[in-house]
Amino acid sequence: MNLKQFRYFVAIAEQHSFLQAAQVLHISQPSVSAQIKLLEEELGVQLFERRFDGAILTPEGRDFLVHARTVLDAVETATSSMRVHQSAEVGRVAVGIPGSLTALLTVPLVQTVQREMPNVQLRVVSGLSGHIARWLPDGTVDLGLVYATSSVPGLDLEWVLDENLYLAARSPQELHGLLDADAQVPASRLAGLPMVLPGREHGLRTVVDAALDRIGIGLQMVAELDAPAEQLKEMVRRTGCFTILSLAAVQNEPAAGALVTARIVRPTIDRRVSIAHTSGRPLSRAARRVNTILKALLAQELAKGWWTPSSHALNKVQLPVAP
Repeated sequence: MNLKQFRYFVAIAEQHSFLQAAQVLHISQPSVSAQIKLLEEELGVQLFERRFDGAILTPEGRDFLVHARTVLDAVETATSSMRVHQSAEVGRVAVGIPGSLTALLTVPLVQTVQREMPNVQLRVVSGLSGHIARWLPDGTVDLGLVYATSSVPGLDLEWVLDENLYLAARSPQELHGLLDADAQVPASRLAGLPMVLPGREHGLRTVVDAALDRIGIGLQMVAELDAPAEQLKEMVRRTGCFTILSLAAVQNEPAAGALVTARIVRPTIDRRVSIAHTSGRPLSRAARRVNTILKALLAQELAKGWWTPSSHALNKVQLPVAP
């Protein structure tokens, strides 16, 4: 039993004729007759009474006509619904962006989605990577950028890039005595510096602690702030302590009050940036396209040259055009 047989059956019922149904369907009468014979054999009933003046539905045929029309109507409704999605993405998409990337990505992402996907309502939620990882399973966000060096239970991760981390201070003078001949900071010189970072359960802190533990260096924590990058930076400006962050976190700062940074080396401290969504919960068509736009915006920033990652997966990503 298939949709073709349903269509042939309904056409015969409406035309009261195998020949006229074949003409409406633009196929041969023997093809129509053969399909109806197969249908009757499968159902085990006779659907039409063949007479010299046409084809008349049997009682069983009249009953089956109701079901056949219901099936065909449902198929048409489903097809029409999918055509809407083919022409334009619709719905709501919530994206989580870590504080260090918020200033870099939020406005371009909103502008691009408004331009390319006018029927999509976008929500951008900023927070620490650890917060975003918790917001994904409970549905607060559909997808988000997270910092994770290994798999995260319940999440599917798509690697985007690995970025170097930098020591940040409020003035060049505070960094001066820490720099080597290449204007970089050896990791061993972080020992004893007054430091403000997120708590140990968050991505940045986990990466920093793991890298420094390998060389036997401990940090002198002034405070732990489970807050967006802006709060960490403001703490540095006001108190003169140090923090560790990526270049993306300071890229769009105004000149007045901008922090100064130096790359941490020997070893470098790298952080993996991935796009995550909940395992077993496929993204909607709109969310998949937002995901593509997000990767393209990151690729555009990398192409500008100021943000040089240790490795990335964005070589061939381009902004999508509207369908």
